[in-house]
Amino acid sequence: MQPASTHPVLPQPRSEPVRPWRVAEVDEDRVTALADALALSPIVARILALRGVEADEAEVFLRASLADMPDPAQMADIDRAAERIVRALRDGEQVTIYGDYDVDGVTSTAVLWLFFRDHLGVELDYYIPHRLREGYGLNTDAIDTLADRGTKVLITVDNGSSAVREIRHAAERGLDVIIIDHHQISDPEPEAFAHLNPHRTVCGFPYKGLAAVGVAFVLLVQVRRHLRAAAFYTGPEPRPDRYLDLVALGTVADVAPLTGLNRALVRYGVKVMQARPRVGVAALLDVTRTSLEGISARDFGFRLGPRINAAGRIDDAARGLRLLIGDDRGEATALAQLVEAQNRERRTIQARMVEEAAVLAEAAVAGGAPVLVLAGEDWHPGVVGIVAARMVETFHRPSIMLARDGGILKGSARSTGDVDIKKALDRCAELLMRYGGHPAAAGMTLREDDLEAFRAALSEAVVALRHGPPGPPALEADAEIELERFSHSDLEALEAVGPFGHHNPSPRFISRGVRGRATVLRGGHLKVFTRVADGPCEALAWNKADLARMWDGPVDLFYSPRFETWRGRRKMVLRVTDMRPADGGR
Repeated sequence: MQPASTHPVLPQPRSEPVRPWRVAEVDEDRVTALADALALSPIVARILALRGVEADEAEVFLRASLADMPDPAQMADIDRAAERIVRALRDGEQVTIYGDYDVDGVTSTAVLWLFFRDHLGVELDYYIPHRLREGYGLNTDAIDTLADRGTKVLITVDNGSSAVREIRHAAERGLDVIIIDHHQISDPEPEAFAHLNPHRTVCGFPYKGLAAVGVAFVLLVQVRRHLRAAAFYTGPEPRPDRYLDLVALGTVADVAPLTGLNRALVRYGVKVMQARPRVGVAALLDVTRTSLEGISARDFGFRLGPRINAAGRIDDAARGLRLLIGDDRGEATALAQLVEAQNRERRTIQARMVEEAAVLAEAAVAGGAPVLVLAGEDWHPGVVGIVAARMVETFHRPSIMLARDGGILKGSARSTGDVDIKKALDRCAELLMRYGGHPAAAGMTLREDDLEAFRAALSEAVVALRHGPPGPPALEADAEIELERFSHSDLEALEAVGPFGHHNPSPRFISRGVRGRATVLRGGHLKVFTRVADGPCEALAWNKADLARMWDGPVDLFYSPRFETWRGRRKMVLRVTDMRPADGGR
């Protein structure tokens, strides 16, 4: 039996209509051109067309090769950064990596640290801020600590692009700061020694979708050029590609778009992990019972990433870092078991918060609230972002979860695709002590006395900024297919469009009149035994145990097919998003 999901079962919001289904429209001439140009099956050509791939781009897209990576020299300040790092190493100056507590920040730190240790024998200093005590990004107390420890070059990863005051303070303490980031950039920009961020207006690097760990990888490719020019190493040439497993992990876990260069980084990263799993990664695979043979980008996002994140959410993100850079099997096993325990604790906290938030959200939705602004007692500030995302999924409204802390509220926002939450917060700035973010997510701090005024102001802002009708968006499928004609070879052909993730989702299909035998799993989930062209197949539907009786007759399915490996056996599994009786009822 498949292990039951740990997601808490959420009530269906009574005031929301059933989400309609529709099949995405596509230019059939483009589909034909793609199929003819590359001898593709019609379904693969259709998926490519829906992802915006033109016929002259399809070969490069499907190849997803690092040979197509743009020249790193096109990134603004990259030569300045590489030269300063090499000079610091040559002169024996102390270099410190200032990371972040999420997976992108932790993997960025690990990739840099491992590269210089493995190839040059230099162990850089590193610093990961504590989420609860220090919060996100640079802070002056940490800068002072690092300056007092002798740091001369400070490399920020996954932070720094808006730290104007802090970077000025670092310069006053004699530190040269190199920023490696992908977040929104402040105006004015921080006056760093070098600022590597594809979103800078002066940056000519053509691919803008990199996570911070991707920017770090591009920097290391250029650092290798500088090391080669300086004849700094005498052994084998440094290999940045040895760390693509960690680059892929950070890219997927940070929900970076799996387009362009990111597809190549993740595709190769999966292969690197399969060929040579790190001691800590192998320990994580053991505790999560994840098959190395069948590991995919999805496992990076749903199995490995959350456990690295849990260390920073619950306690100390440096534990996740030590797990990724350590070589001792005993220590790795202990750390993997610890982060697994912390992830279980996170899930327990999350389940309680989801349940409490859902009650508050139901009342707000019944009152017609266009945005959910929810505050609760004993809500963990490291988990509010996850729960806000669950509220968006369930109630289809921008959602903010706020944790109380002695008269101060600290929270995270997640938004729907029709509202830029950062712009909405801009309209409420006078009610916030601090805030920041981007269109889909943000963080904020405010006084509890301002909560009601903030809720009213934000509701007004959301209504004004929303584009498109309120309510749940339709579920859009890539195609409608006959499940009994769909084969393993069809799915294997579709895998060429992967790796799948943000901006390149797994293919989604509608199949009608499906018959099967349903069984209820623990946790309120449903498994259905049905058939495809090659024989038996399983369908899994989370939180839908109450629909088991629907399978007494034919059912229409909305789902994504994928291969999964369980106990060494590879099989096709349909991950069900929605279902309804074949006659169109509910």
